[in-house]
Amino acid sequence: MSRIKKTAYLSASQVITTLSTLAVAVALSRVLETKAEYGTYQQTLLVFTFIAPLLALGLPAATFYFVPRNPGKERSILINGLTALLGSALLFALFCITIGPMFIPIWFGNPDLERTIPWLALYGPATLILLFISSALVSVGQAKTSAIFTAFFRIFMAFSVVLSVVIYASVNISLSVQAMVCFAGSIIGIGFIWQATAKSGGASALPSFAGVNKQLKYAVPLGLGAMIEGMALAIAKVIVSLFCTTEEYAVFVNGAMEVPLISAITVAAGSVMLPEIVTAFSNKDKSKALGLWKLMVKRVALLLLPAGFLFYLVSEELMVVLYSESFKESADPFRIYMLTLPARVAYFGMLFQGAGKTHLVLLRAIITLILNTVITYLLVRHFGMSGAAWGTVAVVWFFVVPYCIIHCSKFVESRWSAFLPYRYIFAVGTVSGVVALGTWYLSDLFEIRSALFSGIIKGSIYTCGVSALMAVFFREDCLHIYKQLKSKLR
Repeated sequence: MSRIKKTAYLSASQVITTLSTLAVAVALSRVLETKAEYGTYQQTLLVFTFIAPLLALGLPAATFYFVPRNPGKERSILINGLTALLGSALLFALFCITIGPMFIPIWFGNPDLERTIPWLALYGPATLILLFISSALVSVGQAKTSAIFTAFFRIFMAFSVVLSVVIYASVNISLSVQAMVCFAGSIIGIGFIWQATAKSGGASALPSFAGVNKQLKYAVPLGLGAMIEGMALAIAKVIVSLFCTTEEYAVFVNGAMEVPLISAITVAAGSVMLPEIVTAFSNKDKSKALGLWKLMVKRVALLLLPAGFLFYLVSEELMVVLYSESFKESADPFRIYMLTLPARVAYFGMLFQGAGKTHLVLLRAIITLILNTVITYLLVRHFGMSGAAWGTVAVVWFFVVPYCIIHCSKFVESRWSAFLPYRYIFAVGTVSGVVALGTWYLSDLFEIRSALFSGIIKGSIYTCGVSALMAVFFREDCLHIYKQLKSKLR
């Protein structure tokens, strides 16, 4: 299967994942009686998402490193990884049914969390297993299976949770349905892994202590780095939750969402390219690794930057259409977070993993967490919830990006000035920005009160304009992607 086809499958599943999560949030924000109830739902999930990277121990990402290096032993590697993952998941489950319901409501100043936290004991482990299954299937060459399974599961989960919200309008029931569906999905997913590794000759069904230990040595620094970096990105939500009301947190968390296409494109492209980059590093072919990296960045930039400007343009209309007029203010943090978009065209973590330099990910994460905590705290105390978004943007551009460019350029023995296709990224961003400004000016001539119609008009004008200019200035890249997709569809 070609890279573009793999990326298309995985991107589609990531889009469905994000949209299904968004559908649940939309239903809850509109059906629940108060913002406080919606805030309780989001705070409950925040408890898991904040610590999930630590619980995962970097094991989902480790599959991309160990499976390509050990042909014929895929099942043993995945069994060892899953065993280690279950250990950390069970510890989290124990926390959620014992001391978690006692302390977390006090920390967040929300007594309603006492009845919702226990559901994380089922939801958390099941979600971790699902993340591992998705990565494992891609690592063994089953990208299509991974994408289809993820898509169908997410659609079913969203349907089940939205239906429960509409019928019962209860946060507790919605969380219980979400947890049980995830648990069922994790059991089915393990069956897919077993079937996908059926040709793994002589593999034992029992975990190996030595194998588990080997994976943990590689993955734990990566997992700790991901955890601390995840904490650094989520610390804004935590600080807003601690120092603002539950209602204010509900407004902030809607705007603090990631544009659906960001994770869909970057994660999918990274999953496809990472095994090849690992192989290139193993063969000491650093020039090939750099070439693959630049190719990925160009393809991601061509899709991501125009989409980002579109979402920025219709941000206010998007919040009103999705969450109602009550959440109109969510557009403010949404726009601020969009300023980090150009940095997302480069999936730096892929090079750290491919080069086996996971300890540098940990160091970056520690510094990022410290900086983000201090800066965000100060800005939130002075400027409210918008200060949290500005703190994250400042840390990303003034520390994270320079750190990654300096280290990653050394991995591939390239000057930092030649490491990224800067001109290409700037050109795509400039074209998109010019069209966005023109669209804003033209749409301002119309006096449309309906948020839906206003968004449609802005989106239509922008999409037509940016598509035409991209076809002119980036004709070869557009044709290449078009021909590849056309040939695969045939």
